[in-house]
Amino acid sequence: MSLSKKQIKIQEKMLNPFKFGVFKILKLPLAYLAGIKLTALTKENSVATVKYKYLNTNPFKSMYFAVLAMTAELTTGALALFSIAKHDESIAVLVVSSKGTFLKKAIGEIRFECKNGLDFKNKIATCVQSNEAVKVTAKSIGYNSNDEIVCEYEFTWSFKVRS
Repeated sequence: MSLSKKQIKIQEKMLNPFKFGVFKILKLPLAYLAGIKLTALTKENSVATVKYKYLNTNPFKSMYFAVLAMTAELTTGALALFSIAKHDESIAVLVVSSKGTFLKKAIGEIRFECKNGLDFKNKIATCVQSNEAVKVTAKSIGYNSNDEIVCEYEFTWSFKVRS
């Protein structure tokens, strides 16, 4: 299935470092300051990275958990917005829960991957067809430069067609 014009536009804006940088300054200033970057966005998955640096450190010489959470949420949220763009309806979206598990010290560059794009696509299509609220739980896994899992986050998103 091909991408809609809105999806192509979102993909181009979010993957363009300058345009996404302006978006972050205006809408996600802490993500801008933390240095979060979206590096991939397709129907199936998204990838974002963040580097350990002075502005996102904690007293234990690792990355502050909130920076990790922001980066993980971006991977799930990008897929949510990308899937919503397929539809002409106005769809309300909200994070209703989150959970994080930490396995290793987060230093260096951390790469988050979310592979729940098809879950978003299917549930949002159901939401539009049934006019009922739906929820999607998406998992974003953070890897260090050695491809070791550093942390895992789950975000539950709620979608509802506005009347």
